[in-house]
Amino acid sequence: MSTATPFSWLDSNGWLVLSGLPDALGEIRARALSRCDGASDIAYISLAADLGDALMDDMAELGAPSGYVVDVEECDNNEIYERLNAAGMIVIEADHNVEALGRLISQTVISALQSALERGALILFEGAAASIAGERRLNAHGEWTAGLNFIQNALISPSAEGAMLRAEHGAPPDVPVMVLERGAALALGPARQIETWGDGEVTISLRDPACPPVKT
Repeated sequence: MSTATPFSWLDSNGWLVLSGLPDALGEIRARALSRCDGASDIAYISLAADLGDALMDDMAELGAPSGYVVDVEECDNNEIYERLNAAGMIVIEADHNVEALGRLISQTVISALQSALERGALILFEGAAASIAGERRLNAHGEWTAGLNFIQNALISPSAEGAMLRAEHGAPPDVPVMVLERGAALALGPARQIETWGDGEVTISLRDPACPPVKT
């Protein structure tokens, strides 16, 4: 864990990038592409209504290498693991289906993502999908449930409204809330690098009035 932050993240050789609601004209996807292995394919996990078509089109316009969608609902475990593990970059989007995404992220998916990170891959969680990267997340019933635990000791929200909702449901007051504005991302690197990308703000705050928010 970096001594400069109240949270920690998975130790690996790759990058974890948490993005607010995506801006197709913004810099975040382009910067993510600049950090990944251009010789490897990109894997997409998408629960958007168009099954990732718009996302893949935008990435292609940015010069992304060839890619493929991994259907974590229909593919068998071996195929899921092989296709995610082989990718140099993995982009995860949920649109309005973050609950379904949470249910579909199996232990096989988690193991494959961890293995890809260890190999040096970059994983980009976009919008609502960013909320599942934390140790815990708030489900649609207002209940706390397990997240991927890639980011420890932080609750992640792609909007200020989501952060307020979390505060109303009994989250521990000493756990920081990370709010990702549209067009902003927090990038966490293998040598404990911490970078902010885009034009928006990333705000990390403790919900103790004595602890003012930290904007990065």
